[in-house]
This record gives sequence, structure tokens and C-alpha cells, in this order.
Amino acid sequence: MKRLVNFALLLLLLFSSGGLSENIDADDGDNQIDRFCYPESKKNTRTSCECNNVSASPWGMRALHIDCSYKYYKTDDLNAQLPLYIDTLDLSWNNLNGSPPIFISDSLHQLNLMHNNISQLINNNFAKLNCLRELYLGWNSISQVGEKAFSDLPHLQTLDLAHNNLFALPGQLFMPLLVLNSLDLSWNRKLNQTTTSSLDLYGQLGINSKLSILRLDACNLSELYLPEKVPLKELSLRRNLFERVPKQLPSSLVQFDISDNLLEQLLPEDTANLTQVRQLYVEDMPRLQSIAAHALVPIELLETVSFQNSRKLSHLDSYAFGINPGKVPTNLKTLIFRGTLLRGFNSTFLPLFQQLTELDLNGVPLHCDCELAWLKDLKIETNGRCYKPSKIRGLLVSSAKRNSFSCDTWPRWAYGLIVLCLIALCAAGVYLLVMGLRPHRAVTMRRKVGSGSPYARVTIEPNRQENFHH
Repeated sequence: MKRLVNFALLLLLLFSSGGLSENIDADDGDNQIDRFCYPESKKNTRTSCECNNVSASPWGMRALHIDCSYKYYKTDDLNAQLPLYIDTLDLSWNNLNGSPPIFISDSLHQLNLMHNNISQLINNNFAKLNCLRELYLGWNSISQVGEKAFSDLPHLQTLDLAHNNLFALPGQLFMPLLVLNSLDLSWNRKLNQTTTSSLDLYGQLGINSKLSILRLDACNLSELYLPEKVPLKELSLRRNLFERVPKQLPSSLVQFDISDNLLEQLLPEDTANLTQVRQLYVEDMPRLQSIAAHALVPIELLETVSFQNSRKLSHLDSYAFGINPGKVPTNLKTLIFRGTLLRGFNSTFLPLFQQLTELDLNGVPLHCDCELAWLKDLKIETNGRCYKPSKIRGLLVSSAKRNSFSCDTWPRWAYGLIVLCLIALCAAGVYLLVMGLRPHRAVTMRRKVGSGSPYARVTIEPNRQENFHH
């Protein structure tokens, strides 16, 4: 009986708190007392932050979202003590400089400080936000970080430090972040001064071994060592200086992005440790020219692979996916060659292409000959267009007539040889004709002038009879 009474009292308390929240929200709409609640110096004015009450899970308790974006606040304009029940605070696109304010709150879960002029993080900068779960510090000018900048953040799950000037980070910097799930260090151009090929990124910086998402785009990295046993799911190394896929990577990766690096060829050893990868991105590669035989065989669970805008890619080996009769990688559904230099595909790819739900050949200069006629049998639209022959140039493969996909009966070199022979024969005939019409010098020299010749010498002598009469 006592338990039932306690339960009834609890329900009454919850309903009363919900009713109170509704009354507060109603009052907000009338007098805007809570709508413009922070900072204290600008409270209830149009230049203050906009505050909105919402019901937070799981019990529908009151939660306050404060939007201070685009207010041009400086660090000194803000109060350290945040309002009660605050859940999220957005201070993006302001003029915060130096180090972030040392806020005080027992309920703040999300803090957005992106697009400011923050240059440093001091020790215990966020220590009084012990319930913080998401911290966004991207698009600032942070170059100095204290050794204990992230201390006392036991619940932080997401940390974004992208687009800063980080370098030579303190050792074990992320050690206090025991449940960190996502870390973004992208676009810190000097981060390579922190990591070297001989150091373990996890061991050096103290990254939580349970991290799921790691982004290291555009950090000028050429070597990287990551523990093989950590349960990392997503890794992005886009726009770095890798000439080969790093040899030591977690075997648990599900999504891997190695785009915009300096690989010239994709080999089987590059993918040997990517056995669990389902999404592979090898896009915007400035040097990639070929995909070798069996290069993608180790990735048995592969669902999506994209080579988009790898503009020098001109060779795809017929056995790049390890295609054998009766054995096709059944998980692959999306294949993107958009913007590459591939000219055709061997009919060996037919079983693989037939199972795809997306095949993007847009911008590929296809040679639509008899060897590519099978591509018309696919049920999906590839957006591939014919580059050759010239009579159907620009037409979609699906629109071109099948009889246009023809091949020459003789090889091209044979046609070239025949043309050269004809030219040589014509030249010889002209030469003989000219020589036949032209008098030969040797014959002329041996020709003798006889008495019967019209060119014989004529001697004029006086008429003897006339001389006699005289």
C-alpha cells in the first residue's frame, strides 16, 4: 500500500512539473520574460540570446536551449553562471577571443563555440561543465592548448577541433575523456608535427581506446600508426600526403576514406587489413592510374566504393574484385566511377554490375564498341555516355542503338599497314610512269646519226654544170 501511495505522489509531481513547464512556456509567449534570458547585461532585450523551453527525455523535464549565434559578443560580454536547466548553448559566429569563458553549469550538455577568434585553451577551461557531452571548437584559431584543457569532462562524447592551428599537442591531452566517441582534428595543417610514424597516436595523445569516429583530413600526414585492436568504426584521412594506405590500421573499420592522397596504384596489400570495411572512398586522387588485380578482394563485406573524380584512373583490372565464374561479391550495391578516365569494361564485370543498385558512369569517356554492348542489358541507368565512335558521341549508352556497338573485323594495325602499302605502291607507280616518259641519258648518248637521219650533216658544193658554162 505504501508503495502505491509513493507511486501516486510521484505521478502527481511529474504532472505538476509538466503543467508548470506549460505555464512558463505560455508566459514566455506573452511577456518574453524567459525568451531573452541571457546574458544578464542584455536580458529581456532584442540584443540578448533567444531562449526556448523544451521537454527533455526521458521524463519530460524542463530543458533550456539558448541561441546566441550572430550576436557579435566578445568574451567579456558573457556571464560565467549559466541559467538553470540549460541544455544547449550556441555561441557560434561571434567575436570571442583569447580563451573561451569558464562557464558554470550542472546541466549543460552541448556547447557550440564554432566560428570565433579563440586562440588558446587553458587548463581546466571546461572543468565546471561536468555534464557536457558535446563540445564544438571548430573554425577558430586555436594554437595553444593546456595539458589539462579537457580535465573533468567525464561524460564528453563528441569533440570537434577541426579548422584550427593545432600543432605539438601536449602528451596524454585526451586522457580525461573516458567515453569520447567522436574526435575531429581535420584541417590542422601542422598536426604532422605532433605525430610521427614511430609513435602511436592513441598512446601519445591518450585517445580513448573505445573511440568510434576519427577524422584527420588535411593534416599533412604522410605516415600514421593506429592500434589494430581498437574498435574504431570510421576513419577519414582525406587530403593528406599518403603514397600508400597506412599498413597499421584497426581491423574493425567500417567506413574508410583515403581520398585526395598520392597513391598511384591500388594494390591488394593496401586493402589487406580492411576486411570489415563497407564504405570505401578513393575519390579525387590526383595520381591514381590503375586498380590492380585482386585489389578489392580482401574487402568481402564491401557495399559502397567510390573512385569519383580520380581523373587519371584509366585501368581497372578485370579481376580487381576477384570475379570468378559463380563467385561474385554479393554485398556490393554502389559503384561510382564518375569523372574517371576509364574507357570501357570487360564483360567479366557483367555478373557484378547486374546486382548493383547504383552504377555511376557520368563523365566517363566510354568507347561504345562490341565489347561494351553488354552494358545496355543492365536494368539500372548508369548515365554513361559514348565518346567513341563519333557518330554516337554524347549519347547515353542506354539510348544508343545496339547496332552502333560494332567492332572492326580486322585489327586497327592491319588497316594502317594496308594504307601504308597502298601509298608505297602509288608512289612506285608514279615514279615508273615519270621515268618511262623521260628520255634516258645513256640511250641518247649511244644513238648514232646515219646518212638517212634527218640530222645528218649537209655539205653545200658549187654546181659543176654552171661552172662549165662559165
